[in-house]
Amino acid sequence: MTLIKGVAARVPQALEEAGADGTPAPGALTSAVRRAVLDEFRTRAEFAGHLAEIDALLWTRTGASRDIAENVLTGHLRELRLSRVTEPEESDRFVVTEGEGDAFELLSPAYVDELTGKVILAGQLRRVAAPEGVKGGESA
Repeated sequence: MTLIKGVAARVPQALEEAGADGTPAPGALTSAVRRAVLDEFRTRAEFAGHLAEIDALLWTRTGASRDIAENVLTGHLRELRLSRVTEPEESDRFVVTEGEGDAFELLSPAYVDELTGKVILAGQLRRVAAPEGVKGGESA
């Protein structure tokens, strides 16, 4: 719904920039709507990326201030339909940065746009030795 509102707000400006005075030709209207949609998605992606970076930075901190900030940002992520992925099993959304072993330790979460399914910010994992009775990060 937010995207539709954003696109609707951008169409008149796109029509004006296209020089469509009065009743626009069908081609001008199609072009204006296409431009408005692309601009809105670009703006959303940019904002979502910044929000994910801020959340990831706070997520790596400890203490009470982290908990407060995380609760606030979790609501914002939900409103934007962004997912914070903290399960290393979804390894296609993470970059392994260091370490050795069969299990993974989460260093920072990954963020996925629920509308498009695209990874906005890849998470980071560290390889660690698997605990006794665990292989590949899964219970035996």
